[in-house]
Parts: sequence; C-alpha cells; structure tokens
Amino acid sequence: MRRLETQLIRWTMAGLAIVWVAFFSVMRAQNPVTFESAGPEREVTEGSRFEVSFMLKNASGKRFIAPDFKGFRVTGGPVEMRGAGFVNGQSYSHQTWSFELEAGKPGTYTIGPATVQTSAQTLRSQPFSIRVVQARQGRTAVPPNARDNVFVSGELDRSTVWIGQQVRYRLKLYTQLSIAGFDIIDLPPFKGFYTLDRRRFDTRTQYETIRGKRYAVRVLHEVALFPQESGELIIESARARVDVEQAGGLGSLLGATPVLMQTQPLRLMVKPLPDPAPEGFTGGVGHYQWKISADKDSLSTDDALTLSVTIEGNGDARRFANPRFELPSGLEGFEPKVREEEEYETGEQWVHARTLEYVILPKEPGDYTISPRLVVFDADSNRYRTLQTDQAVRLKVISGKHYGQEQALTDTLAVSPPLESPLVSFWRTTKAWLVSPVLWGSVLGLALITGVLLFWKRHRKKSSDTTPVEKPARASLKEARERFKSVAQWIHYSDPRMFFHELLKSLETYLATRLQIEPARLNKEAVQEKLAILQAPEPVAQTLLQVWQTCEQAIFAGQARAADIQATWQKAETAVQQLEDFLKR
Repeated sequence: MRRLETQLIRWTMAGLAIVWVAFFSVMRAQNPVTFESAGPEREVTEGSRFEVSFMLKNASGKRFIAPDFKGFRVTGGPVEMRGAGFVNGQSYSHQTWSFELEAGKPGTYTIGPATVQTSAQTLRSQPFSIRVVQARQGRTAVPPNARDNVFVSGELDRSTVWIGQQVRYRLKLYTQLSIAGFDIIDLPPFKGFYTLDRRRFDTRTQYETIRGKRYAVRVLHEVALFPQESGELIIESARARVDVEQAGGLGSLLGATPVLMQTQPLRLMVKPLPDPAPEGFTGGVGHYQWKISADKDSLSTDDALTLSVTIEGNGDARRFANPRFELPSGLEGFEPKVREEEEYETGEQWVHARTLEYVILPKEPGDYTISPRLVVFDADSNRYRTLQTDQAVRLKVISGKHYGQEQALTDTLAVSPPLESPLVSFWRTTKAWLVSPVLWGSVLGLALITGVLLFWKRHRKKSSDTTPVEKPARASLKEARERFKSVAQWIHYSDPRMFFHELLKSLETYLATRLQIEPARLNKEAVQEKLAILQAPEPVAQTLLQVWQTCEQAIFAGQARAADIQATWQKAETAVQQLEDFLKR
C-alpha cells in the first residue's frame, strides 16, 4: 500500500513539472525576442567613464560579438548578467553584456551594432551616437549626467599655473539628502604631476548655492599637485560611492542606498618658465624665504668658517637645487652638506624646508663681506626674484700660525693634487745623470760588470726576479714605506692638522706606488676599484678609506682634534701592514 502511495506521489509531481514547463514555454512564446543597446542619455565629458550595455530579452544567447568602440577606451567588461521572472502573468528573461568606457577627445562618435546568436536566429542591436564635450577649466559645478540632489565634484584652486608651482585639488560632495557615509573608489592618476596627499584639511560641512539650489558641501579628499611638464594637462575623473539614507519614517529600517558617482574631468593650463632664466636660478617656483648664520665673525687662515643656510618654500622640492654663492677672492668654498630636509603641511599647502652647511676656507688675511643671493621664480608676480639676506656676513681674517710657510703647510688650507711620487722624482734624477761626465767615465766598468754577471747567471741557470725596470719601482716603494713610518714622529706635534696632513700625503704616496696608480688619477674611487680588482680583504679597504676621509675632514673642514690622532694612526698602520701581508702571499 505504501509503495502504491509513493508511486502516485511521484507521478503527480512529474505531471506538475511537465505542465509547468509547458505553461512557461507557452507564456514565454507570448513575449517577443529583442536585442537592444543602451548608453548615457546625455553628453559625456572627455576623460570621464560611463557604461554601455546590450540586452537580449526572452532568448538565450550562444555567441556575443561586441561592436567597435572607436573613440573610446574600454576600461572594463564585458560583464554578463542573466535574469528571469513574471510580470502580469507573463514570463520574461534577459541576458545583458555591459562595458565600461572612457571618453576620448571631444567630438561625436557612433557606437555600431552588437551581434548575438541564439538557437533560432542572429540579432543585431541598433547603433547610437554619443557626444563628447571638452573638460572644463578650473572649478566645476554639476557634472554631466549627475543627480540634481546629490553629486561629487573635482575642483582646482586655479586654472593656470607655472611648471613646478603647487596647485590644490579637492574632491567635494554636494548634497540635499541625508548621507550615511561615503567611500572613495578611484582617484585620478594625475598624469604629468608629482602629488602629495593632504592629511590636514577642513572636513566641516559648509553650504553653497548652485543654480539657485542650496547644497551642503563637504571636502572628501585633498591632493597637492606639482606639474612636471608644460602644456594642457587633463585631470581625469574620480569615482566615489555615497550611501544615501531613505526618506520617510522607515528610512532607518530600510537602510542606506549606495549610489555610484563620478566627477567631471578638469583641464589645467601649465606655462613654462620665462626664458632666459637668470644665473644662479635654483628651480624654486612659488613663495620662498631663507635665513643665514655664520659660526664665527673672525678667524685666522688656519681656521674654517661654517655657513648655515635654511630655506623654506612651497614649490616642488625635487626641482630645487642647492644655491651656489659667489665668494670674494681670498675665500674658497666647497659643495654644501645637507644637514636636514623635510616636507610638512601647513593650513593650506605643503612646504619643503632644507638646512645646508657650507664650509669656507680663508686663504688670505683681510676683511671680507659675503652677500649670498637666492634666485627663485615668484608665481604671484610672474617674474624671477633675487632674495638677499637682511644682513651680509662680515668676516675678519688674520694670519694664522702657518701662514706663508712652505707649500706643504699651504696644502692644509687648499685642495691640491697629490705630491709628486718618488718614482717620478727618481727618473728626474736619472735624467740629470745622463749629462754627467762621471756617467761616461763609468760606462766601461759597468759594461764589464754586467757581462760578468750575465755569464755567472747563465752558468748557474738561475733566473732573476728583478729587472732593471723594476729597480726604480722597488726603490720608490721603499721610500714610500719609510715616509709612511715617519708619520709617527708627528703624533705629539702641537698642531693636530700637521699630523693629519702628513698622514694623508704619505698614505697617498704609498697607495699610488703600491697599487701602481698614476698620481694624477689618484682618488678614493680609484683606490677602492684597484683594491677590489686585487681582491683585497674588505675590512682593509674600508679602514684605508675611513682614514683617508678622516684626514680630509681634519684638513679641509676644520675637524682636526688631538684626541683622534692616536686612534687614526693605529688604524692606518694596521691597515697598511695587513695590505702588505696580503700582497706578499
């Protein structure tokens, strides 16, 4: 009995399914099969993004062929969606293919028909036209295709700027509805700009009237832009999702409705700086200020002056070059050292600050006046400006303890090429001997001795390790070692700079001779490269270069301290000995 009941239930359900399918097929056949296209109702702005869709109703598409989107760039899709249901007792179904497009240059463009194949036929959609209009300059109001009661807008604080000048971009929300929240989906890529996001901007709600309607306005995001190229630059659309609360008493129960919005693209005209730029132009564009201080106002020719320069401005820090100062004859300056650099926000803009230190060495006694100048481009007055300090730097230089002495001491106050190597000195002495009568008198004896030595070496079949050409090199290497060892006698000298001077010159002579580097090419880079080729131990190379740098700072930057002498000499002596042990292996 139970089997019979079960069988009856199965037959009943199968019958109902057959009836339902037949009913659905009949009802579906009552609705015609269509293939339609849809796009924006009005014009779009160049650079903006919009959606185009193609919908097949009451049929199932097997193959879809998209049209040619000439004049537009496909940024998304196709996205396929399906659906079905009943309306007024009739069934329906739909299949949709959607694309996201980005508008190109202004003009009117036609999107051709799309094609879809069903099991029964091939359908083509109707072509339609889209008009692309030019982006507006500067401030913008209601973007095209925006809702009247809520929209987002991109805004610039100016429509024309100079290259390198700071301009502010704001993403703003205009609304007449209650907003539960928002989410920024995409910001423009800002092609052709260097950007710095603002973290401290005013987020308070304000009110503006546009086309006779009053809106509550809130800034969602701010960016500081620095144009890197001249010409007309386009800032593309930004997109945001805004959660709009439902109107009425049930709004809190129904929740907020998310609405996707986008801004209108903007145009910014960027002008190149006027030609020709004055000499000494730093590249700063905008408002700049600076201050200068010297660590002393009187010194001797044995001392060094440190000039501290602090510069602040709202231009592009990457385009700003350190200023070069013209010094009076008798003073020598070096490239500045960046002591501190930062970028920070103020109430309305980004500011970059840089602190530099210039080392100046007096070569001659006397009274000097230094009047530094800072050349920038003032974007407000549209002209180059030369900024000068409130008060010039005045120096009184007296003769130092070692002023006017031998050249070896003068080298402590100026950058000079390395001392002439002993090898060159040896050959100069040899050349003088060539014209000496003593030489010609000893030629015969020297030839006789040489013949005897050659005969003796041939019979003993022992090859020589040293050639006549190498003897001068050995002699010069020996002299270089002896000069280096003699530096120890300067350790207890009253003037620390004399010790560092002797150590630097003897170290240069030793390295030039030992590593076979031409004196004219001798520098720290050449020594480092030669040691790397010889595969010298890395700690040895680093110690030699550290000693070299310590000596230079002591000589040229006034950092010679007696407390550093013993440690520096021990480092130098140990490194030279380790290098000798390595090269003898």
